[in-house]
Amino acid sequence: MDVLKREICTGIYHPDKRYGKRLMEYLNHQKQYPMTVCFFEDEEQLYEKEQEGMFQCLILSESSHYCGEVPAYRIQNENFPSAAQVAKDLYDYMNMQRLEEPMIYGVYSPSSRIETTQLSLEIAKRYEMMYLGMQPYHRFMAQEEETDELLFQIRERKENCAEYFRAHAQLLEGVMGYPGAGCYMDYRQLSIEDFQYFFQEIRKAQILLVIDAGTACLPGPVFFSLFDKVYIPVTEQETKTQAYLNFIKQTNRYGGKSRGKMEEILLRKNRSMKEVAKGL
Repeated sequence: MDVLKREICTGIYHPDKRYGKRLMEYLNHQKQYPMTVCFFEDEEQLYEKEQEGMFQCLILSESSHYCGEVPAYRIQNENFPSAAQVAKDLYDYMNMQRLEEPMIYGVYSPSSRIETTQLSLEIAKRYEMMYLGMQPYHRFMAQEEETDELLFQIRERKENCAEYFRAHAQLLEGVMGYPGAGCYMDYRQLSIEDFQYFFQEIRKAQILLVIDAGTACLPGPVFFSLFDKVYIPVTEQETKTQAYLNFIKQTNRYGGKSRGKMEEILLRKNRSMKEVAKGL
């Protein structure tokens, strides 16, 4: 059975070294909320590793003066929560699902950035997910017939569409999945209800899925409300354009709960998509 194997990589600093070390030991050995945890007796050493991109989040005492970009979960100096509570709170804080819950992620760019496909593939590789291409013109040297048949099965609400999805996936640059349809208009023949059915079957089959979505292939603005998370790769300059502001406005107006599922990923010239995926 496919299960979510995403781990939080986090660093701990707390002035009570005994508590910090015991917390590290518990978090590393418990299995319900998978994570890799390092304890630092020197706060500056922790920050040095954070600057190297080692952590997705930090566990700090409330007296810490840290104000960097990595999310920080803070523990009161006098009131120590149980390690089990910290594990649960940390996952809630990072907006993540528990191990046994299948996830469906989306990657989308309103300006059709080419980085969406690479980011989707890196997410699939890192978290052992399958890939479904929904770009109007995909980049793979792969057969499209399987994707066309998959869309037919979804449209007809076939009971075995999830089994078909797992059985006929192709190897695409290191991940298993579907490159895209022979014609992007084929996606437009599927309704929101069709995708709701497909997502339901994918979750039942315990399949972890990332969808690489392009504007021309979307069934409507509410589509992204079906996802657990939608990543929007975008540059800081792009977020200030009128086109991007209009995307936000239309999503808020017509997208139902879609906007609440979206997370902007700021792109930087010196940061690869592999590094971006590692930090999600």
